[in-house]
Amino acid sequence: MILHIGQQKSGTTYLQEVLGHVAGPLAETAGILYPASIREVLPDAVESHERATSGLLGTEYPWISAERAADERAKWPRLMARVRAWPGTALLSAEALSTIRSPAVARVAAEFAGAEVAVVVTTRSLDRSLPSLWQQHVRNGRVSTVGEFFDLLARQRDRGPAAIEREHGLHLWRAFALGGLVRRWAAQVGPERVRVVVNPGSPPDLLWRRFATAIGARHCADLPSDDVRTHRAHRGLTHVEAELVLALNRAIGEAGWSRYEGRAIREEILQHGLLPRTDRGPRVAVPMPARKRVAAWAEEDLADLRATGVRVVGNLDELQCSAEPQDVDQPPVAPEEVAQAAAAAIMAVASRDRYAPALRRRGWRARLGSRA
Repeated sequence: MILHIGQQKSGTTYLQEVLGHVAGPLAETAGILYPASIREVLPDAVESHERATSGLLGTEYPWISAERAADERAKWPRLMARVRAWPGTALLSAEALSTIRSPAVARVAAEFAGAEVAVVVTTRSLDRSLPSLWQQHVRNGRVSTVGEFFDLLARQRDRGPAAIEREHGLHLWRAFALGGLVRRWAAQVGPERVRVVVNPGSPPDLLWRRFATAIGARHCADLPSDDVRTHRAHRGLTHVEAELVLALNRAIGEAGWSRYEGRAIREEILQHGLLPRTDRGPRVAVPMPARKRVAAWAEEDLADLRATGVRVVGNLDELQCSAEPQDVDQPPVAPEEVAQAAAAAIMAVASRDRYAPALRRRGWRARLGSRA
């Protein structure tokens, strides 16, 4: 049994997309089952098993309500029936498992009693993953600035490892404090059964190759087609776009829109306005005031990880963060950049048909034409 538990923003969506494409040959050539779950209902969806784990763990995930947990409850036993029926190794992928506390880790491990459980942790440097997490929060409707987000991370980390392990709301550092995450799962399955896979960022298929090695399927590294292996499954917001969506989120809240209405207009703007642009601006980076803190966190986590003795696939130097200014550091967002993004956003939700009848009724088209 193999559990891929994230971290968030480490390339999990990319890996899940690849695994969904190669599930058949992976089972045939490596004996590893990547069971269908979401794709049974939505054939083009990225396959993950997170909703099924919500049925098992419920409100251990801070973002899951009791009502939603009840709705998801049947998914876990249905998934486990497939896992138990498979004569070989099964692979489940759910990045939210990186956020849970030790009693919940024990509960997950107990579900596989009698089987050897291996845990794969994919990780990326904090100066890439944490800014990406902030833009994801903005995309999901949050209203904290990037500076406020990093200040919150600092306050939470300063609570210390014991509080991070114990307190429900400190789940971000349960996931991103890499040494603590590895120790939590190694306590249940043994350090020799934990693999840490480093995502270097590029080329994208290097992550898949390292992951295939970690799960004992190196010979499957070339299974996906080139377009699948080199595809970036999730495109995040750039710095300019994140600032625009941040302002939109505040306006949505002030207007009293529901969470679902807000999500619908954001996705319409993103998919049809912002993401298709060719010149989208630089990605989000760690704010300069937080850079030294992030570099120190990375050093602490790397030292803690090395002390666990778990196997690492990749180069740990790729997880180091510099405290000095980097090429990715961006100046304040320029008004003209925001204006261009805002124009694309407006055009994404504007209805041309809404205005054309009014022009015809008022005879504007004829008058405008006579002035041409």
